Amino acid sequence: MTFNSKEYSYCDIQVTVLGRVLTGLRGIEYTAKKTKEAVFGAGVTPKSIQHGRREYEGTLTVLQSELEALNRSAKENGSVDCLDLEFDIVVTYANGGVLTTDIIRCASITEFPKGMKEGDLNSEHALPFIALGIETGL
Repeated sequence: MTFNSKEYSYCDIQVTVLGRVLTGLRGIEYTAKKTKEAVFGAGVTPKSIQHGRREYEGTLTVLQSELEALNRSAKENGSVDCLDLEFDIVVTYANGGVLTTDIIRCASITEFPKGMKEGDLNSEHALPFIALGIETGL
């Protein structure tokens, strides 16, 4: 029996937005959260855990060329800018020959930052987003 001890690395990730692989991707992180609360009754210890709503959010960090491509896509579809878009983000992780895919459903960017300063060799932009769901491990 062989054991693959290779870890996932950034060079093996692929992120697709609006049918296009983001070659100017600098990073992606996303989180699924679920509200939970301890329910107390008589005594000092909780009796159960109450489950509430789920929330999905993250940040897509891209070079300015990717940001401009998102804006062009938005304008081609009649929107003002990328803040009006809703799209799936497909994240594929490779580890050896094993592929794992997560799909972030109906993501919508909440902030559209731009700018540069003296000495910058490139322009990197963090785009926070909210989403309707995350399907993991596909």
